[in-house]
Amino acid sequence: MLRYNPDGITTLCLTVLMPGAVSSTRVPTAPFHLFRAKGANRIRYQGATRITEGFDKNAAPTVGAICVAVQGGSDDYDDASDGDLVVALGLVRGIAGIASGLVRATLTPIFQLSGPVPVADLQGTLVELGEVPADFHARHLPPATAQALVRYLGALEPGLIEWITSILGGAREFPAVVQQSRVEAKDAVELAAQMANIELPADAFLSPPSELEDETLLQTILNSGYEQDLEEELLPLDLQRFDGKLVGNQRAASVAVFTGKNGEDRLMVMSVNKKPIELELGVDLLYWDQVHDAFTFVQYKRLEKVESAGPHGKNEWAYVRKGEIKKQLALMPIGLHDVKRAADWRAFGTPFWFKFVRGDAGSKLDGKTLKGMYVPADWLRIAIEESTFRAGPRGGFRLTFDNAKYVSRTVFTQLISRGFVGTAGARSRAFKKLLRSKDRELIVAVRTEWQDDEISGIDVVSLTVDRGDEQLESQESPF
Repeated sequence: MLRYNPDGITTLCLTVLMPGAVSSTRVPTAPFHLFRAKGANRIRYQGATRITEGFDKNAAPTVGAICVAVQGGSDDYDDASDGDLVVALGLVRGIAGIASGLVRATLTPIFQLSGPVPVADLQGTLVELGEVPADFHARHLPPATAQALVRYLGALEPGLIEWITSILGGAREFPAVVQQSRVEAKDAVELAAQMANIELPADAFLSPPSELEDETLLQTILNSGYEQDLEEELLPLDLQRFDGKLVGNQRAASVAVFTGKNGEDRLMVMSVNKKPIELELGVDLLYWDQVHDAFTFVQYKRLEKVESAGPHGKNEWAYVRKGEIKKQLALMPIGLHDVKRAADWRAFGTPFWFKFVRGDAGSKLDGKTLKGMYVPADWLRIAIEESTFRAGPRGGFRLTFDNAKYVSRTVFTQLISRGFVGTAGARSRAFKKLLRSKDRELIVAVRTEWQDDEISGIDVVSLTVDRGDEQLESQESPF
């Protein structure tokens, strides 16, 4: 039966009949939906743990719902005589609009039944599923029906109850350091969208209902309904230049795709990491304006709250890790200004920038824009050499809002969108050393247009960087 506990979480009390035993189990529950799965063959024969399904927007499941995937007999020749089959259950992790009247739902994780269960067999028991809805339609199951279905399937599949319990726990909580990285990753996506002049949809960001294996920071903040497989035809060859060693084993993974109001401009965002999210030490953003073939790199740095060096002794936010910042600057080539074409002229010689943000943003931001200082790497290198950030009688290092030369977010995005900042031409080799970092999450954002599948304008080899590779050939600065 369905019960409601004081904290408002609906639970399902099940008596699961197993051979030789009777047990009662309380598990969190959610809305259940029945649908015909176009991805059923992928689940059954390829072991897919993630599928995307299209739905009529008026007959779609909701985020956090469990969908019961039915394969039509005509969809599988081997089982055609068995009629409709229940093959799996999947959690709706995200939903996004893809066309007028249509939405895309991402289902993951997926619990594949050890053997398909004919719907006809269910109808003759206490489980009255009713008619399986038409293609692209999901039908909500009454709570009593959902309870009976889980009880029936739980007797056949011992791991099903545990699976439902694991994916329908309480709201996810993240350690402070991970939450800080999530805030920075969200800001990086918003920053890239602003630079690409693409308005993100209101539901672009969504806290996932469950944890995924080997998930990236982006997967903890983005609505997975906007994800598309790299193998899908919707992603032309302009993304293949990021394949291979740069994105490692994510060749069959996905990117989030957002489309501009004109229907032509797109922003494609993917995440590259080698470590669990709790071990990431920061966020880097590599923004590629494919339309103008220009790259910009932004590295996030966290300010610490320290006692002010001023006469009043108040606290201030400062960056004090001189060794770390010098290490990163050493990986960033110094910009040159020998420009022969008007299209290659830049107001700043460097495409490398730092964004300094407060270190408590993860707990204080509450959905607001992440403010900070945008500082060009070339100026920062000179300022350090001239001891601009020397503070106190002992000559300590302290970079603050008062002594740094920086621009605001609005100015920075305008400089990039209007071509004042970024690499001149296909100068991608300069990023090779920087992309090796094994302890930072790299977010790659690509502004592009719908186009024919053709490669142009960028040295593919120079971007195929293995962030886990210990060996790195020396590269001549392309600037």
